Amino acid sequence: MSSTLESFRPVERKETLGTLVREQLRSAIMAGQFMPGEKLTIRAVAKALDVSLTPAREALFNLVAEGALETQPNGTVCVPEMDENRLIEITKIRINLEGLAAREAAPRLSPELVTRLEDTNEKLIEADEARDYTALRTLNWQFHFAIYEAAQMPQLCKMIESCWLMIGSYLNVLYPDYGQVNVGIDIHREIIKAVKARDAEKLEATIALDIRTAGDWLAEMIRKRGAD
Repeated sequence: MSSTLESFRPVERKETLGTLVREQLRSAIMAGQFMPGEKLTIRAVAKALDVSLTPAREALFNLVAEGALETQPNGTVCVPEMDENRLIEITKIRINLEGLAAREAAPRLSPELVTRLEDTNEKLIEADEARDYTALRTLNWQFHFAIYEAAQMPQLCKMIESCWLMIGSYLNVLYPDYGQVNVGIDIHREIIKAVKARDAEKLEATIALDIRTAGDWLAEMIRKRGAD
């Protein structure tokens, strides 16, 4: 069973089980907890979340329909892999969508949210210093979406989520190399400055820089993987 699946907790029965399983898997994919190409079986998901095969099957098939997972010719469900051209396309889309969300969020950032963002970023820095890249990837996802959700544009957030579902697994490829140079941490510090100043233009620009810089590193790593 996947090490990520082993870390899951059994789902609570407040909503339909298929929905709960899907949402837990979606969050894990966006946070980069699965590897590109990693296989997810119905039985493994059901066992990890302590549910029957039916909701596990429903969740996986829904995520395939959404494009977050894909089905191989033999019927195996797996996390999609991507080439450099697809990465470049998604990076351009993300810069526009997430830049818009940042710009709209800036004047709506409450003092409480600013404090929460600072706390999350401090935990992210601690995770980076400890080389705990699993925690770092999750904190990075939480940090960005706390900003985007403040824009109060739910349809925009759904589009951003779709991009993260396609790119999330490649955060595993990005780290540890990207973390060791601390460039992402430095950009996050600039994002925090823009957040505290509620400077919409600077926040949009630093979010774009964060996406573009990570995208450039990731493109180089994909090229290296292809050459191996």
